[in-house]
Amino acid sequence: MESPAMRPPPAYWLGDGGGDGFGGSGHPSENELRAILDSSADAIIVVDSRGVLRYANPAADRLFGRDLQALRGTGFGFPTAPGRTEIDVLPPGEKPRVAEMHVTSLTWEHEAASLAILRDVTERKAMEDELRLAAQVFDNASEGLLITDAGQRVLKVNPAFLSITGYEPGEVYGRPMGDLLDSELQDPALPGDIEAGVREDGRWEGELIKRRRDGTACYTWTTVIAVRDEAEQPTHFIVTFEDITRWKEAERRLDHLAHADPLTDLPNRNAFHQHLDLALGQARRHGDVVAVLFLDLDHFKPVNDALGHSMGDEILQAVARRLRETVRGSDLVARLGGDEFIVLVRDIQRAADAAVVAQKVIDQLSTPFELYGHEIHIGCSVGIAMFPDDGRDGDGLIHRADQAMYRAKDHGRGLFAFAGEAEDRPLNLPLRTGHSADCS
Repeated sequence: MESPAMRPPPAYWLGDGGGDGFGGSGHPSENELRAILDSSADAIIVVDSRGVLRYANPAADRLFGRDLQALRGTGFGFPTAPGRTEIDVLPPGEKPRVAEMHVTSLTWEHEAASLAILRDVTERKAMEDELRLAAQVFDNASEGLLITDAGQRVLKVNPAFLSITGYEPGEVYGRPMGDLLDSELQDPALPGDIEAGVREDGRWEGELIKRRRDGTACYTWTTVIAVRDEAEQPTHFIVTFEDITRWKEAERRLDHLAHADPLTDLPNRNAFHQHLDLALGQARRHGDVVAVLFLDLDHFKPVNDALGHSMGDEILQAVARRLRETVRGSDLVARLGGDEFIVLVRDIQRAADAAVVAQKVIDQLSTPFELYGHEIHIGCSVGIAMFPDDGRDGDGLIHRADQAMYRAKDHGRGLFAFAGEAEDRPLNLPLRTGHSADCS
């Protein structure tokens, strides 16, 4: 049996002023109590043991969207189990509401009854749901997310950020945002540009290159947003990182495929034209000399027919390797197609310098190739066109060099010819007369 000391005191409600009510000395009067209840922001409802509505204050009318006073004395069907819970309220013609309800027992006019106090928590629940949803989005977003305080110190990061960067949570919390955005792989002025963009426009977005914790490069599309207070002062910064490393690598591969010969991996015709146009633009500005060397392999077709196209492809790859090793780092070797190659020679002073490069190429390709036990002899013929004497644009120079190459072939192959030479002039004259410069 429960002892008297353990038993909670009974609650009395609007009694007759005696021991069963509030009306005794020192207690509010009935009118005062009703004034308090009527002015309460919380809905207050009293239901007797038979489920009959005995009292409802104005806040209850507003919550339920109806005149509960008119329902007094009728069955209300209200839950009366003591305790705290949440209920859905369906006001007629209005959006559903959510109320937090606390039910307790009391005596009402000498009868057992239940007191329900209800607080409208619809907005709070909506806010909680939004926060819960935002937390779910934050934690499960595929983009890296970072939140800082007004001083740009990291407050929170999501799992994707840690996965992208390779950091552990303890290594980023409290660190300046700039430490995580800055990188030696990008323009040193970029952090200042980001700060200026956020200050002026409230946000900045663009490509950032970061180093992951393991030192590998990470390309990201990054957005930095300032969260401001009513005085337009930043209180937080939100940073999103989208890892675009795979797309950048794919972009580089596609760019390489678009500008590289698939067999030899040398620049292709389009890439050569781009480099030639750039070189000619610089030569016009600075008064430089540029040479185009058009190469065609000698005796390649019979070797290709005799040994097969697979062996022919390997010969072309070997030729490409020798050409790379022969020319200077400032020169460019490209494959035009078939057994035709072309060399862009820059940083020279006169035609004799281009002749030196041409002769070195001829000598290198005249050396036999050893492939699968075969000693293969091919060689090449070279035509040379000089800017500005033989042409003012890329197409003109390539055409003149091509014509000069056929002239070299007509004179016996394994030779080079200049586009500007007379038809009856002996070939390779610059080397034989000793007037060439060392272009190695």
